[in-house]
Order: sequence, then C-alpha cells, then structure tokens
Amino acid sequence: MFIRERWRGDRALVWRTTPPAPAAPHTLWTCDTPAPHPSDGPVCAPEFTIPQLLPPRTGQDAVFKLADYRRRITTTPPGGALASFLQHRPDRPTQDLDVPGEAPLWANVLVDSIAAREKLIAHLHARQLSDLAELSANYPGIHEFLTTEIALALGVSEGTATARLAEAQALTTRLPATHAALHAGRISPGKARTIHQHTADVTPQIAHRVEHDVLPDAPTSTVPQLRDLVAAAVIRRDPHGADERHENAKARRHLRARTEPDGMGTLKVFSTMQDIATIHTALSAVGDAAKTPDDDRCTDQRRVDALVDLCTDVLDTGSWHGAALPTGQRRRPHVLLTLPLTALLDGEPTGEVAQLTGYGPITANQARQIAADATLRRLVCDPLSGTLLDYGRTTYQPPAALADHVLARDLTCVMPGCRQPAWRSELDHIDPFRPGQPVGGPTSDVNLGPGCKHHHRAKDGGEFVLTRTPDGYRWTTPLGRNYTRPNTRLWQPTPENTPAPTPPTDPDPPPF
Repeated sequence: MFIRERWRGDRALVWRTTPPAPAAPHTLWTCDTPAPHPSDGPVCAPEFTIPQLLPPRTGQDAVFKLADYRRRITTTPPGGALASFLQHRPDRPTQDLDVPGEAPLWANVLVDSIAAREKLIAHLHARQLSDLAELSANYPGIHEFLTTEIALALGVSEGTATARLAEAQALTTRLPATHAALHAGRISPGKARTIHQHTADVTPQIAHRVEHDVLPDAPTSTVPQLRDLVAAAVIRRDPHGADERHENAKARRHLRARTEPDGMGTLKVFSTMQDIATIHTALSAVGDAAKTPDDDRCTDQRRVDALVDLCTDVLDTGSWHGAALPTGQRRRPHVLLTLPLTALLDGEPTGEVAQLTGYGPITANQARQIAADATLRRLVCDPLSGTLLDYGRTTYQPPAALADHVLARDLTCVMPGCRQPAWRSELDHIDPFRPGQPVGGPTSDVNLGPGCKHHHRAKDGGEFVLTRTPDGYRWTTPLGRNYTRPNTRLWQPTPENTPAPTPPTDPDPPPF
C-alpha cells in the first residue's frame, strides 16, 4: 500500500509491503481469452495483449500505472506473460507531472523489474535444461559427440557444453525438486548448480533428502550460504559415505588454464587438500630460497616465479626424473608464439599484436620477453588476408617442413572453438589419402589440417564432415548444421596502417 512518509525532508508516497491491485484500465492492459503459453510449463497463465501505453495525464495516474505494473510483475509466474509485461514497462514520470516521492517510487520499479527478470532468467534456464536432457535422449548421432553438436550451436567450449549437459541430466532425473524450484524462479541457476555439484557423489535417495533439507532456505540464501547448507545436509544424511565421496572427487582432479585481461592468466588446480598443501609448501620454499637482500617481490610473486622456473627447467632439459618428455609432431613440448617481425624492434608501442598459441593476443613487449630465449622461424604471410602462404607435398607422411608449415598456419585444432594446440593434435587428411587409387586427397597443405583426437574421431567415425574452403574450414554435423572456422590470421596491419573507414553518405544533405 502507499502511505505518506518523509523522504529526504519532503512528504512522499511510499509503497509498503504490496502494491495496490486496482482494476486494470482498458487503456493500459487488456486480457484476452485465457490460453496456455509454451514457456509456462504445466501452469496455464492468461495471454495478455498489451497495446500502446498512453502517457499518464496526472501524477496520480502515473502512480497508478506504475503500481499496477509492479503488481503484475511481482504476482505473475515466470513465463510468456511476465516477459510481455517486462517488455512494456511504463516510462519514468516526467517532472511536469509533479509525482510525490518520484525518485523512490521509480527506484522500486527498477528493483522489481530486476527481480522479475531474474525469475524469468531462472525459468528459461530450467526450460533449456529440459531441452538439453530431451536432446540427450533423442540425439540421432553418436552420443560421444553430442557435446560437440551443442558447443557448435551455442558458441561455447565443449567443456562448458559437457557441464551443461551433466547439469541437465542431473536436475531432470536426480534432483526434480531443484529443477521445479528453478522453473518457478524461486532459485537462481547458480543455486541450482550448487545443489547439483555438491550432491553429484551421493545416491539419488540421499540427493532427494538433501533437496528436502535445503530448498526451503535456498531462495533467501546466498550461493556461499547455500553451499554450506548443502554440505551440512550431505554429512547429516550420509555420514558413512565421506571416504567414498572423497575418492570419487579425487578421480576428477584436473588443472585448467584461463586467460585474463592485460596479458594475464589463471591456473586452477583441483586436487586433494594434501596435494594442494604439498604444492603450496614447495613453491613457498623455492621462492624463499631464491630471495636476495635486494629482492622486492612479495611472497605470492616469488611463489609464482618459482613455479615458472621449475616448469621452464623441465622444458629446457626435455626430461623429468630421467625420462624424456613425449614429443608431438616430432617436437618436444614447447610454447608457440607468433608475432610480426616489427614487434621485435624496441620503440614506442605501435599496436602490433602477437599471438601466444592456445591463450590469445599479447602485446609486443610481452612477446619480446618470450622471444629473448626462443628459436625464431620466419613465416611469410599474405599482406591482404594475413594467412600463411603455402606450398605442397605428395607423400602420405608429411615431411617435417610441410608439417611445420601446417602447424604454424592453423595454430590449433580446426574445429571451431577448440583451443587444443596444433602440435598436440594429429595432422589429418581432409580428403582421405588412398594410396594406389585414382581417388583420394594428396598430402598437401590444402588437404592437411590439425585435429585433436576427439575431433579427429568425430570426422572419421562420428558422422561429422570436414570440408576445406578458400576462407577456411567448414564442418557439417550429423544433424546437417554447418559451422565454419576461418583461416587463422597470423598478421594484421597496425592501426596506423589501417585505412580509415569511408564516412557514410548523408541521405539528406543540407541545402547548401
């Protein structure tokens, strides 16, 4: 209700608890015959027709329309009707209407809109999880490559697609109450994901009991608070399964690298606490041993530098504990950097961009630091397309020079979105090589492309089709959907050499 209070010294109308529920005027909302909306799930909500909103004529009219809007978006369940209301939010009242307490009233409209959109996002996320689960049960291709199909359609990595598919299958089968709460907009996708991740190693019966324990408090809890609630509930409901859950979690240990802004990156290690303690203690000790009287690095900086030094020594020697490091494409593991020749020259920054393979663009100054101890190889690029100029061979096993050329040209696996470095991939004949037969593709630069083992199998046995085009690579999935991977640009002109865009033509020039 609205009550009169003081707001910053002035009397104002302030909304308390619930907005009024007046009859909807015909100039604002009209309701047609009730009909189900596809996104409303099992609940049938009226389908609303929202005509052009008329501007309010008085301050009281403006307050009435905003209150009615707030009532509708706070009481309508997430779905098509709520999306329509949010799309037609009334404008902020103009100053000439002299609405009392206009600032807090409009701020409340925005807060309610944000909360309603959050509910709608949760609802749509639940619907997407249902679609993913149904697709998993009805995919006509080889199930191993379903995540590839999803990743290409959504423009995400296959790791992200795998995580979404696992979440969809868990919430629609093992955690139906969590999925229902997400569908109703009572919890966010992050909270649903928290419940899923922390019950992944318990039985469906235990997961159901954990849901019953935590869902009543989930809407008002933050994600960290919910994480603690779920952890406590798992311990209460399954006190004897801690060791088994630890072993299951231990089997999922991994290391992930992620790029960050300003040429930085994050290395995430997921392992047992004793492993993490060992790594942390060793790096601290090596960092402290390297400290000198004039060393101004902090403890964290010395730990990071110690880790880099240890890994650099391994790559430089090419061995670990007396065993030689494995090779890929006849090369030892290495860091691959591509940069313009001019980037090696000292001077003022010119906008030259270097590429650290598998991670992304870095500045010329960073590239010079890496190249100081590197082996340099000249690459000649087309001045228009920026792609590597090519040449061919005719044997099945690519000669070293041809293999080096293809690896340097493509840098990564040629599946769109895959960041597996080319030197860790397999050189694949796009048109299969058939010795002694009149058909088949040659061993040439235009018929070779690096593919990681997963995507190599997708092409050779997973019903994916790879085609070489003048502009790059085209993949066709088992569903007949086409995706392209353009040629890698190893060079592009600096901003100073880039021609200025042509100014648009004025369709209505002044009459000079």
